[in-house]
Amino acid sequence: MLEKLAGYFNQEELADPFLKWSLDPTAENLYYRHGHEIVASFLMYQFVLYPLVAPFLNRVIFGKHYTEKDEADKVNFDIHTVSMIQSIVSCYLIWPLLWIPFGYNVITYYNSYASMVSSVSIGYFLWDLYVCLKYYRLFGIGFLFHAVAALSVIGITLRPVCQAWVGRFLSFEASTPFVNINWYIIQVSRGSTKPVVPTWLNVLNGLLLISVFFFVRLVWGFIAISILTYEMYQIWDQIPLYISAIILGINISLDFLNIHWFSKMIKIAKKMANGSKRVSKID
Repeated sequence: MLEKLAGYFNQEELADPFLKWSLDPTAENLYYRHGHEIVASFLMYQFVLYPLVAPFLNRVIFGKHYTEKDEADKVNFDIHTVSMIQSIVSCYLIWPLLWIPFGYNVITYYNSYASMVSSVSIGYFLWDLYVCLKYYRLFGIGFLFHAVAALSVIGITLRPVCQAWVGRFLSFEASTPFVNINWYIIQVSRGSTKPVVPTWLNVLNGLLLISVFFFVRLVWGFIAISILTYEMYQIWDQIPLYISAIILGINISLDFLNIHWFSKMIKIAKKMANGSKRVSKID
């Protein structure tokens, strides 16, 4: 079954559909070759999705739970909605890349489609970094670190380094939609004495969040870094030390940070479960 799917996503057919608009489609420097996609992506988030699309969607979906918020809370809503859109788009774009076999040379393999996905993601992470700096008081050091880390790893793939790993790096975004849904549920339920969101929906999203986060960010996260370390070790004399340090160091740090976040999720889930049991006993 896997071989059939891998054959369906033929690498030779994976090509950047936007390369024809590049200032120089044959430039050796991939940042220059795909620079138009980085700029277009950043501008899309900054001038379309963030100020126009996200507020519109939030007004339609959340109504007074959004419109009656103060400006800081509205900004938070808008940024989470942009994050939601980005994670869905990212999961769609990386799907063909997930079938690229392991074993390609991490510093010589190049794929124009993978570079396009990298460029679109770089544009988003540049915007994300800008937002985290602008609203540092709102998001804090944790989100700023994540923005810098994500931009560093994805940005370096246009060197090119780890082009075959672009989809695997971005696969961690699979848990983001559930994280955002959980955040929305908390926000619309705040201050309400009656359930705003059906209990079954809250529980279902919580289970999906914990499950996807565990398998994608923890299980796959540590498997991935082990495989990548081995692939880089095989050609360690061809890779500049600072590149190895950035890619491996950041990924390992994020893996352990994910353990911390997962433990917090489990604690919150236990508190909610214990609270439900107490309510049942009182009833």
